[in-house]
Amino acid sequence: MKKTKKSMIILFSILAVIGITIGGCSMHQYQKKQEMIAIATSDEAKKVYENHMKANDPKALTEDGIIKSYDIDTETLEYNPMGGLMVRIYFNNDKELDFHFGLIKDNSGNYESYGYTVSPKLSSMLKESKK
Repeated sequence: MKKTKKSMIILFSILAVIGITIGGCSMHQYQKKQEMIAIATSDEAKKVYENHMKANDPKALTEDGIIKSYDIDTETLEYNPMGGLMVRIYFNNDKELDFHFGLIKDNSGNYESYGYTVSPKLSSMLKESKK
C-alpha cells in the first residue's frame, strides 16, 4: 500500500513538472507572437509598407490606384533566421494580391525593408496599369 502511494506521488510530481514546462513554453510562444504583431502593425512599419506600395503604384491607397486597401496577415508572421521579421500583406481583400516583406531595424533604430516579393497577379496588374 505504501509503495503504491509513493509511486502515485512520484508520478504526479513528474506530470506536474511536465505540465509546468509545457505551459511555460506556450506562454513564451504567445509573448513572441504578440511582439511580432506589435512590430508588424506599428505606424513605423506601416510607413515602410506604404512607401513600397506607392513606389510600385503611385496612386496606391486612393480610388484611382490598383492598391486601394491593405491588411497585414498577423497569422503568418515569423522571424527570419538571418534576422528581421517576415510579413505578408494582402491588398483589396484578395489573398492573391500580396507583398511579402522582410522588415528589419537599421543602424539608427528605424524599420526598413530588406527585400520584398510581389505576387504574380499583383505584378501583372501593376504592369498593366503602367502601359
